[in-house]
Amino acid sequence: MTKIQVLILTYNEETILPYMLRHYRTFADRITVYDAFSTDNTRNICREHGAVVLDWKTDGLNDTIAKHVKSTGWINDFRSDWVICADADEMVYFPKGAQYTLEQYDTLGLGVVKTKGFEMFSEVLPTTSGQIYEEINMGGRDDKWYGKPVLFSPRRVRSINFSAGAHTCTWVDIDGNDRPNPTDEVDPPAYLLHYHHIGPIERIAARYDATRQRLSQSNVKNRECNFESGMKHAQDKRNQILRILHRVL
Repeated sequence: MTKIQVLILTYNEETILPYMLRHYRTFADRITVYDAFSTDNTRNICREHGAVVLDWKTDGLNDTIAKHVKSTGWINDFRSDWVICADADEMVYFPKGAQYTLEQYDTLGLGVVKTKGFEMFSEVLPTTSGQIYEEINMGGRDDKWYGKPVLFSPRRVRSINFSAGAHTCTWVDIDGNDRPNPTDEVDPPAYLLHYHHIGPIERIAARYDATRQRLSQSNVKNRECNFESGMKHAQDKRNQILRILHRVL
């Protein structure tokens, strides 16, 4: 059986985290959560779902540190055939099943996989005790921001270097050859479902404002992240999603 490791970066994600962990537990052999010293119930939730929790020492929201963790946090695990590096509100989903899909990728000799990105949407928060996509399955295609190359094979990847937000990467294959960011779609597909725009718009706006308050000096200097008011950014994003909203799953 293909062995899969999942790495998740998080800070105060007690609302969405149980659903992410519940999903990944259906196929992952190991889940490691890098937590930036959350002040909510994040760490207890991780332990309840069998995830290993490690400290993520970061100066507020610092994409330089975040991309380093994603680029290197998997290196010492020699047991895994495939690795997923994601934020707490990002879910890699395999429409044709994880084992079958990854076996096909192995046959194709893929090193890094470009996912199909979707911004998921719901005006209410999930309440199901099952999988979140049983309740929230509508969204809009967004490959610009969420078709991320966050799925890769250590069997064929010697090192990987993510950009801020892991929207792109460069990588070195196992033979030492430099490889560019993958741009071709693959079959069977892997989806990256971004579950940020769920619940009342006031909640989403407040989260954007809170994130902006946590920006590190590095992020401010490099203009990495949103600098608009939370409500404006939330409304603009919602309008964009609603224009292309359709059933994803």
